[in-house]
Amino acid sequence: MRAELMSDLLIRNIKPHLERQIKERARKHGHSLSEEVQVLIQRGLAAPEPKTELGEWLFSLVDKRDRGDDLVFEIRDFPKPPDFE
Repeated sequence: MRAELMSDLLIRNIKPHLERQIKERARKHGHSLSEEVQVLIQRGLAAPEPKTELGEWLFSLVDKRDRGDDLVFEIRDFPKPPDFE
């Protein structure tokens, strides 16, 4: 059986707030900084890639009965403005 080789990964120019967040997560989970980054990378790689664009996804959240013909959302039960003529 062959031993799995481990390698190092260097991340340069990481923003201070991002480094702080990772350190806080590592402390919260009882991990070393290296372990926490590995967990985050594994989780990110396991996440499914989005199949639609953001606009299409947002549009899909609106029920079909609430969509207008030209992608203008209709407001139901809105009082009609007074007729001044």
